[in-house]
Amino acid sequence: MAAAKIPLFYDDREHAEKIIYELSLHEDLSLIKKRLKLGDYQLKDWIIERKTLPDLVQSLCDGRLFSQVARLAQSPNHTALLIEGCTQDIACYQIRREALIGALCSITINFYIPILRSLSQAETAKILYFCANQLNRREHELTLTGRKPKRTKNQQLFILQSLPEVGPKLANKLLCHFASVEAVVTASEEALMQVGGIGKNKASKIREVLTR
Repeated sequence: MAAAKIPLFYDDREHAEKIIYELSLHEDLSLIKKRLKLGDYQLKDWIIERKTLPDLVQSLCDGRLFSQVARLAQSPNHTALLIEGCTQDIACYQIRREALIGALCSITINFYIPILRSLSQAETAKILYFCANQLNRREHELTLTGRKPKRTKNQQLFILQSLPEVGPKLANKLLCHFASVEAVVTASEEALMQVGGIGKNKASKIREVLTR
C-alpha cells in the first residue's frame, strides 16, 4: 500500500509560483491551497511566515514588523519566520546592519520564533520540503513506538497541551509564565489572561475543564 502523502497547506494570497512549482515535483507531498489566517505555509502544527529580505526591511522601517511577529507569537501553533534573499537585495535601503541584526535577535529571543534563511524561492521550496519530511517522520515514529516525552519539561508541556485550545506554543508560554503545571491549573481566569494568546473565552474554557 502506498504511503500517505504529506499535506502542505499554502495561502491563496502567496504569490510565489516558483516555490509552488518546485514543491509540486515531490510526489510524496499533497499541496493544498487555502486561506490561512496566519502565515504563508502550514505543515502539521507549524505555521511558517515567508518574507523576502526587502519586505522584512521595509516592514521594520515602517513599524509593521513587530506587530506581525506578535501575531505569530500568539498563535497556539509552532511558528517560524523564513527570510528569503541576500544582502544585495537590500543594497538600496538606508538601514544599519546593527538594526537588522537587533530585530532578528529580538524575534528569536523575545518572541521565541525560530528563523530560517533561504537565498531564493527554489531554496525556500527545499527548506519547506525538508521540514515537511522531518515533521512527518517524527510523527510517524511517535505513533509506532507510543513514546512519551521523558524529560520533565516535555512531560509538563505534554500535560498542558491537554487543556482546551492549548497547542505546543501556548503550552510553552504557560509554563514559562507560571513556572509549573500546578501553578497553571490553580491560576484564576484573570491570571491566565495575562499570558499572550489567551483571551477571556479561552481562559474560561480552561477553568471550566479544570473545575468541572
